[in-house]
Amino acid sequence: MSLIPDTHPAWPVARITGDIDLSNVEEWTATLEAAVPNHALGLVVDLSGVTYLDSTGIRLLFRLARRLRDRQQTLHLVVPDGARIVRILELSGVSQVATTTSSIPDLAVHESN
Repeated sequence: MSLIPDTHPAWPVARITGDIDLSNVEEWTATLEAAVPNHALGLVVDLSGVTYLDSTGIRLLFRLARRLRDRQQTLHLVVPDGARIVRILELSGVSQVATTTSSIPDLAVHESN
C-alpha cells in the first residue's frame, strides 16, 4: 500500500494493491486508520490494484467507514468498472457506507460537504 499525501491536503489517498485478506487485514486496518489526520475531510482508498478481497477486507471497509463517520469524515472508494472486486463490494452493501467511484474523485468538489 502507498499513501499519496500530495493529492489534496484535506483528502489523503491510500492506494492498495494485491490482496486484502486475513493474512494482512490487521496491517491494512492500522495503516488506513493512521492515514487520516483530524483536519482531513475524509480518506480516498484506491482499490484499483486489489485482486482479492475476502470477508475480513469487507469488514475493514465497514469499520473504516464507521470510524470516519464518527469523526464526521467521509470514505471514498475507487473501484474501476470491471475490477475483480466489484461484485463482492456490490453484494456486501459497502456502497451504503462509502462513496464508490470508478476513478479518483475531484476532491475540490467535496470540500464543501
